[in-house]
Amino acid sequence: MTKENENVSVANKRNYTEEEINAAYKKGKDEGRIEGMLAYQKRLIENLQRDNSSLNQKLQEIKK
Repeated sequence: MTKENENVSVANKRNYTEEEINAAYKKGKDEGRIEGMLAYQKRLIENLQRDNSSLNQKLQEIKK
């Protein structure tokens, strides 16, 4: 058994209630959803900044 899996067998011996399992699932799902939204917003900002830079260059060329 690898070191990272040592605690897994101990955790599996405990009997979790259905309520505990559902609460843990919901918490993980909500946190994953938030992380996904943050990653999407970060990509969106990066793309908008890149587009803005490109459009500003084109505008400067037109003004010349």
